[in-house]
Amino acid sequence: DPADPKKGGSFEVIQEKKWDNTPEDELRHDVTDELAAYKLAQLPFPGVFGVFYQSDRPTKNALEKKWIESTREKTANATDLQLLQKTFDRMK
Repeated sequence: DPADPKKGGSFEVIQEKKWDNTPEDELRHDVTDELAAYKLAQLPFPGVFGVFYQSDRPTKNALEKKWIESTREKTANATDLQLLQKTFDRMK
């Protein structure tokens, strides 16, 4: 079993780039490179363990907060009750 250290297998951890411009750093994995992450993911069992790909992007909550704030600006900071009342008024 290649994943069992007791049977001669091993767990290999991804060595992430440290961006220190050393010769060893050239051999390390760049977690911002999506293509390299896919190549690592296709390694045969047991593969490697660690961070394959990391991307800095806003969270779902941050995006929702931005959406709510922009909507509030468009509605002149109306309260939830005012928005609901406006909707009901259109139904009359």
